[in-house]
Amino acid sequence: QARPAGRVCLYLPWLEPDKQKEVYGDTAHFKTRREQATYVYDWLCNIAKLPEAATKLRIAFYDAHYHRPQGSIYPMGRTVEALRRPDFTRYSLSDKDIGEWRPDAVVLEEPEHLNWYSFVEGHSSSWRSSTDHVVGVIHTHYVRYAATERMCPGPLGYLVHPIVGPYKACAALLMARWMTNGHCHRIVKLSGTLPRVGNDDAEIIANVHGVRDDFLEIGSRRAVTHPYSSSSDARLSDALAEPSKPRTKGAYFIGKLLWQKGLGELASLLVASQKEFGGDLPDGAIHVVGDGKDRRAIENRFRQLKVPSVFHGRVDHADELCRDFRVLVNPSKTEVLCTTVAEALAMGKWVLIARHPSNEFFYDFPTCLSFDSKKEFAEQFAYAVRHEPPPLSPKERRRLSWAAATERFCDASLMPSSIRLRFHQRLACFLHVHLGRGFRGDVIRSIAGAGLSVGRQSAYVRAKERAA
Repeated sequence: QARPAGRVCLYLPWLEPDKQKEVYGDTAHFKTRREQATYVYDWLCNIAKLPEAATKLRIAFYDAHYHRPQGSIYPMGRTVEALRRPDFTRYSLSDKDIGEWRPDAVVLEEPEHLNWYSFVEGHSSSWRSSTDHVVGVIHTHYVRYAATERMCPGPLGYLVHPIVGPYKACAALLMARWMTNGHCHRIVKLSGTLPRVGNDDAEIIANVHGVRDDFLEIGSRRAVTHPYSSSSDARLSDALAEPSKPRTKGAYFIGKLLWQKGLGELASLLVASQKEFGGDLPDGAIHVVGDGKDRRAIENRFRQLKVPSVFHGRVDHADELCRDFRVLVNPSKTEVLCTTVAEALAMGKWVLIARHPSNEFFYDFPTCLSFDSKKEFAEQFAYAVRHEPPPLSPKERRRLSWAAATERFCDASLMPSSIRLRFHQRLACFLHVHLGRGFRGDVIRSIAGAGLSVGRQSAYVRAKERAA
């Protein structure tokens, strides 16, 4: 917000209207880029409560395609190259600016994902060529996803996965290192669970994510007087301690319904909890909120294991549906840093999470319960659903805010001026911007997993230029 109006630009993917439903569902549909920009500005003003930031922000769009086999959005055509074009369009709250854009610094969310299959037309395709400082923020564990995702369903997938999985993981790691070193000066990793992708002087671990103010407001409204004096009370270690008078109810999971999100482990943990407590889950069924390509298979797994569960569709975490749940359960170990856990903490809930490097940021909060074993999970789960969580202190609440996250991001993004790009960083950039050009680049991308829909970037650009 300290920047002058028009000096911060949010660069978003634009999906064609016929592809939007697969990503946005029925929640949003945009016929034009102006409509989508207006939707973002409305969200900033009315939900995020940042009207001043909305007046200063500019929004631009790059063409993108939803790649169904990987469940990912990839850029199509010019991205960084478009910044220097005279027709580069940036929308404001009520108008638009057209002209070349030269940013002082660029922040790339998931730089490896953004550049894997990107269009290339030479040196101008390097993000470092567009500005003096490029910061890449890595918050998805693509190596773990590659290692766990089966290439095909059914028995054949089970058969070939032990052979193919390690090679996919190795390829994902090499690509991540290639793209981040080739395009970034500074690499910020959200947690220590991510593999090393850059030099020690270029890479740093910092949680630069925060939660919206409405999550913190929900938490302040639902703070209750707790039956024990502090989070260190001895009864925390007793799963069968006398419960407090319930003001909230039940346990839930929220997120994408994918096997990689730990839903299989969650089912197994709940089965173990049932056995531990005589065949029933303490406090009844668990609620599963969200949607995803594995939803039907996950519902079948829960049904087969006779886990009492209620599946809801996709809703915002701040929705009324989620406000009265008492404990968020998330056993996933594939997350880099789980934002739904931070949101649940801000809302004043218990969070029950696996003891894992990706969750280290949350351990200091009094409403965080971690586990290493099924028995420990059962005890913590039973305690959490029977007792109200203690309220967070003002200092703990601020740690979850975007204001604190922005401060951490500014500190993490700084680099000594004496640090220069190394030879392998320049080489990574050279190889990417030259191997990816023209027909050769289209062939390499298509073979490397993009398929014809995303891989034929050069053909896509030529077709657009002919149509214009």
